[in-house]
Amino acid sequence: MASSQVYLNCKSDLKFANRFWMTSRLRDGGGIDVGNRLLHLQLRESEHLTEKLSQTVSDLTTVLYLKEAELQYWQSQVSHYRQEALTLARGRKALKTALADCEFTIETQSKELAALRKEQTELREGLAEAWREKEELLQRWMDEKREEAARLNKYNDTQERWHRLARRLNKHLRKEMEKHSGPMGTNSLSDATETSSSLSIQSKQQLSLVNIRA
Repeated sequence: MASSQVYLNCKSDLKFANRFWMTSRLRDGGGIDVGNRLLHLQLRESEHLTEKLSQTVSDLTTVLYLKEAELQYWQSQVSHYRQEALTLARGRKALKTALADCEFTIETQSKELAALRKEQTELREGLAEAWREKEELLQRWMDEKREEAARLNKYNDTQERWHRLARRLNKHLRKEMEKHSGPMGTNSLSDATETSSSLSIQSKQQLSLVNIRA
């Protein structure tokens, strides 16, 4: 804008000089000296205008070079940021894919965890049931052992009573037999011994029946 204004000002000065020369020539009747002065003035103005225009062209050239350099800089910046934008876009796509993979993995792991928790609960319930069954079986076994011990004690007591009774009967019979002598006494002693043996056998049979019923 400034260079264009200088050029316009120079053209205006040149037009003013031409008008001044034409007016002076008409006023003096076309004098040669005045004409030479005007030509010299016009030449000087033309040289001045030429210098101004040359300077303006030089300034415009410098500005043009600066603008081209600036344009190249901004073009490189645009290329750099475009490449960076493409890189970020690819990174965003990769991150989006990674995020989707992570979400899928989390969903899968959550389902597996829920299944494992369910299985753990079922196993705990089964273990508790097994412990209850074990305690019940152990209690039943202990009850049976107590009952068996009670039956055995009862059998031993009964057997002991029968043995004591048999011994007393044998002793009593021997004493009675000793009071009587002779063959008759001997036969009586044999009969008493057989009676005692039969009582012992009957007692054992009765005990067997008691054990079977128990």
